Amino acid sequence: MTNSMSRLLAALAFAGFSSIASNDASATEAVAGRYVPGLYAGPGAGIVPPVPGVYWGISNVYYHGKIDGEVPFGDNTIAFGLEGDQWVTALAAVYVPEIDLPGNWTYAVQAAVPIGWTKAEAAVGLLGADDEVSGLGDISIAPVVLGWHNDALNTFFSASLTVTAPTGEWEEGELAFVGLNYWTFTPAIGFTRLIPEHGLDLSAKFGVDINTENPDTDYYSGAMAHLDLAITKSVTENFSIGALAGFLYQFEDDDSAFADARDGFKGRSIAVGPFVKYKAKFSETSEADFALRWAHEVDVKNRMKGDAIFLDITGKF
Repeated sequence: MTNSMSRLLAALAFAGFSSIASNDASATEAVAGRYVPGLYAGPGAGIVPPVPGVYWGISNVYYHGKIDGEVPFGDNTIAFGLEGDQWVTALAAVYVPEIDLPGNWTYAVQAAVPIGWTKAEAAVGLLGADDEVSGLGDISIAPVVLGWHNDALNTFFSASLTVTAPTGEWEEGELAFVGLNYWTFTPAIGFTRLIPEHGLDLSAKFGVDINTENPDTDYYSGAMAHLDLAITKSVTENFSIGALAGFLYQFEDDDSAFADARDGFKGRSIAVGPFVKYKAKFSETSEADFALRWAHEVDVKNRMKGDAIFLDITGKF
């Protein structure tokens, strides 16, 4: 296997395995959404593996954040201040079938099944309340993942559509939940530029989360755009370091009585942080990547402010 191909397989849509139906906080109902800044930031964000096979991943996210203002749980329950912790572990897979597409294009499908735990505390009325829940999260499937690369294998582009279903633990009026009780459709594009002579990977991923209405609360969470950027420097053949930045911008108003009284309750956030990646080789044909990232939110509006830690393990069968 050439060095370029080895790097390609190791990267294997790093961001793709991060789309684990995260419920970290943003504006919208219960200030919760499927994206936290930095979620898709990492090397190879624009890479779809051109080599057929099954690629696996185990993604872990821990998030802690809080907000001091009002938080809507539908229109019937309004909390004052919210502090929460969440851990999500997702099993993910990317399947690249043996389809000979013209023009250096690759087709793949992707799925992720998350299991999560959430603990939340807030003031509801004059009383303090806390809640804790664990269980299955919202399952995501990307039936369309397209990738393109140039002949030199140093420039990559991807386009995908991810559908996230409301399969997770959720109950009306509860402060803690693992699922969100509505569907989300996420079209996204990614880009990666490799500069082997300097050991650099420049990657970006842009997407839009488009939600349906929560049928139990009649709360509609407005669409939001997100952009993740990463620069990675190879220190050795197996060890890399980098920096990331994530941006969230909700461009569509929420639709509810609560949001109507608060100018649409649109949110935004910016996060920055470092990451490290290590490639462990177990044999000539067996290896796995370990990536650890930290995203610290530095500027927020109408959402929780906090920190996210990501640990991803990826490989190929």
